[in-house]
Amino acid sequence: MIKQVRLLLAILLLSLVGCTAAFWYFERPASLVDALWWWVVTSSTVGYGDVVPATLPGRAAGVFAIIVGIYAYTYAITLIIQRVQEMMEAEERGLLQVTSAGNVLLCEYTAYADELIQQHKAEGVFKDREIVILTALVDRLPYRQHRFVYGVPINPQALQRANVSQAAHIFVFSNERFREPDKKTLHVVSRIMRFNRSAPLFVELNDPQHPMLEQLPRPVIVMKTEDLLQAALQHRFMDAGRYLEQVKDG
Repeated sequence: MIKQVRLLLAILLLSLVGCTAAFWYFERPASLVDALWWWVVTSSTVGYGDVVPATLPGRAAGVFAIIVGIYAYTYAITLIIQRVQEMMEAEERGLLQVTSAGNVLLCEYTAYADELIQQHKAEGVFKDREIVILTALVDRLPYRQHRFVYGVPINPQALQRANVSQAAHIFVFSNERFREPDKKTLHVVSRIMRFNRSAPLFVELNDPQHPMLEQLPRPVIVMKTEDLLQAALQHRFMDAGRYLEQVKDG
């Protein structure tokens, strides 16, 4: 993209200098400003007609300016559209950096995470906070109104792209594909704590008394998988408001 832009600018500069110089030499306009103005309206094919060439070399310069202008401006529009499409595709695939702060970060996109999103949609649990979904379980943006970062939550680069250090609330859901999901979940939690030392952490565990909890540098709020399952069967999250109250009380 950078090489294409440089080439485009070089072509336009060549046209500007060459055609303006030729128009100035052969047509003798009232001022250099008039010559520059002629090149702008000619190369853009607007052609107001207030400054026009009368000699054959001047008209030849005008034809060259028109041809270059049609190519350059059309190509510029193509590059802009291409860049916009690339940005939209990168956002869809979760490859962009999250820059906003105070977000609600959901690590792993599971059925329980989806129930939390639905509760937020229905009840506005997190008010105006943006939801960021960090997961490799899907490869496309699951909800257009929320942010998506593709990657495994334990990966430092993925956590940084999700702007974990600036998150206001963090939910870590269990990935049951692993043989010992609780150990994997708590490993993710320990990695998150390196980047964010203050946000409350809501952690899904099969065993709410898991011995590895004592090895964490600060306490977390445990969400028991069995309770989440019962709530999900009723198509609701296990009272996210109650968890937030725990944070306030704590």
